[in-house]
Amino acid sequence: MHDLSRCVSNNPFIRRISDLLPEGTYLVGGCIRDMLLGRDPLDLDLVTYADIEELAGYIASRVHSRPFWMDEKRGVMRISVKDGGSLDISKPKGRDIEEDLISRDLTINAMAYDLSKGLFFDPAEGLKDLFQGVIRIISERNLTDDPLRALRAIRFSVTLDYALEEGTSRLIRKHGGLLKAVSPERIKYEIFRALDSVHGAKFFRLLIWTGLINVLFPEALTGVQSVHRFWQPIFSLALPVSLETDGLIYAADALMPGSSAVLDLEQEHRVKRASLLRFTAFLLGLREARKERDAGGRAEDGDSYADLAAGFCSTLRFSSPSTRMVRSLLAKADSTRALLSQSDANSLGRYRFCEEASDILPESLLLSLAWAQSRNVVLRQEASAVWEYYRTAYLEQKRTPLVTGRDIMRILKSPSGPHVGGILRQIEEARAQGLVQTRREALEYLQGIAL
Repeated sequence: MHDLSRCVSNNPFIRRISDLLPEGTYLVGGCIRDMLLGRDPLDLDLVTYADIEELAGYIASRVHSRPFWMDEKRGVMRISVKDGGSLDISKPKGRDIEEDLISRDLTINAMAYDLSKGLFFDPAEGLKDLFQGVIRIISERNLTDDPLRALRAIRFSVTLDYALEEGTSRLIRKHGGLLKAVSPERIKYEIFRALDSVHGAKFFRLLIWTGLINVLFPEALTGVQSVHRFWQPIFSLALPVSLETDGLIYAADALMPGSSAVLDLEQEHRVKRASLLRFTAFLLGLREARKERDAGGRAEDGDSYADLAAGFCSTLRFSSPSTRMVRSLLAKADSTRALLSQSDANSLGRYRFCEEASDILPESLLLSLAWAQSRNVVLRQEASAVWEYYRTAYLEQKRTPLVTGRDIMRILKSPSGPHVGGILRQIEEARAQGLVQTRREALEYLQGIAL
């Protein structure tokens, strides 16, 4: 563990405002945890016994920002800073700092540092758990006071790659149903904080182990009224797809150069495309588990299951672009897999695939690869070939069209309309096949259509 006093004194933001902080002001929570782990926290939390509006005003003026109420009822003000971080200032939830800390979610988030006296407070023994790599809920009452803490415990187990303490697992299994009363926005936030980790599959494994999968995922998607934590299909089919997805995202650039930059983009605020891919991979795995469970191997087709998944995403308040992405990936999973299974896929087939999946192309390829590798099927060579075709021939063709809609209307002496787009696609497909390569050849091809 790192020297906390040195980490605090070396923090540039704290140094900048230290003279403004009155006695009875404490640095608390996640920023203490991160400093002890040797990380530079982007967000800081202060608890103060002084007037928080007055203190927030002084600090905001010093850093050229403005304070605002994050939660006026709970007495929390926030100051956003230019580097993207924030400072939260709150009233204590107790008679003293130790009573405040003991009311928090996890032991590793219940530590504080007195900024005026240099004293460390750790009433829940969070430092011990941090050192041993353990995630522990402080008490049963703390969990029932805010049921989202069950999901937060799992999230920190994933992001820190720490073990979920057995007593904590039992408490989550006992009270997990209370999550149904938590707002979908808060649940979605915890899901995607967890899936922003390289250990995404661990998140789903812990949901199964603690029973939260039955709280969060509807029967329409799992296919069973209650997923038992030892249900074989979910371990043999669903989780392997998630595990393979984690590995492929980690090594994406080695397989498909340049793809990791796409995966790192945000599809919506604080939701990266890579995280959505991890989420969709588990849904695809659930679909495969459903097929295994059904007596005749019958389940919803790709589009029907994709529609069910899209409805689920909407209930969790996914943005429209995120919901469309999940739905499209699931709907195209079978056709993508079929394309990659063709050892001699031609340019026209690749072109049509790129046309249909251009907005989700790297995710589509990686999702199908994850499924295939979970079944010990090797499709890597064709996936690399499709990605290379997309980056070179397809994008170049899109950047440099040989003819335009105006050319079509002039040569065919035709008004504008949907047929013009159809003819453009016909010419582009002929170009993909190598039948036309220059503007002159494209115009001759067009004249042939006119005849």
